[in-house]
Amino acid sequence: MRRMPLLELREIDAGYGETQVLWGISLGIDEGLITVMLGSNGAGKTTTLRVTSGVISPWKGNVFLAGEDVTRLPAHKRVNLGVVLVPEGRRLWPELTVFENLELGAYTKKARDKFDESLDIVYSLFPRLKERKNQLAGTLSGGEQQMLAIGRALMSAPRILLMDEPSLGLAPKLVGEIMNVVRKLRDEQKLTVFLVEQNVHMSLEVADFGYVIEQGRIVLSGTKEELEESERIKKAYLGM
Repeated sequence: MRRMPLLELREIDAGYGETQVLWGISLGIDEGLITVMLGSNGAGKTTTLRVTSGVISPWKGNVFLAGEDVTRLPAHKRVNLGVVLVPEGRRLWPELTVFENLELGAYTKKARDKFDESLDIVYSLFPRLKERKNQLAGTLSGGEQQMLAIGRALMSAPRILLMDEPSLGLAPKLVGEIMNVVRKLRDEQKLTVFLVEQNVHMSLEVADFGYVIEQGRIVLSGTKEELEESERIKKAYLGM
């Protein structure tokens, strides 16, 4: 039996301008677990995260955090409540150092109060960031920039971490490193993770539960094992 979700989307319609992208999306993110959303490019994954994080408002439907309706709360107020997004493309401040980027992640009072603790966690997960703390973010490799983007989000002391395509553009070895960190966030930090990915193989390796989105609609959901056994997943995403 699934536990009560920490974060829930109910009947979400959303889009941009006159273009509708999401159609009646309903899903739940369980506390302490890794939930993945799988789907091809353009299926609506990023839009789902933008609604979840408060970057855009839904046309219809509601977003709940721990049972509280946060649909109309903007993104910065959701960060205060612990909903933190690692955006696609990293979006670092390239002319600032690694340490300065991490500092900017800890801008809420709660995050500032936990600054030293959070920094220790980030450096333990990503020793390379500690080694390069005085290096400009724009001079880091792609993998190191992704580590910094995750580290910056962790400095916000999140309750739930939203991750948009963290494997994008990375070599397979680095993808494996990032996914190992995702596991550690769940297992060691007891963090709730909502992971949006095109890399189905890697996602299912770390997932506890997942959703499949196609053309803005949820078409399948289930545990990791149920998704791995799904003929739809095997044919569409695993080439079996």
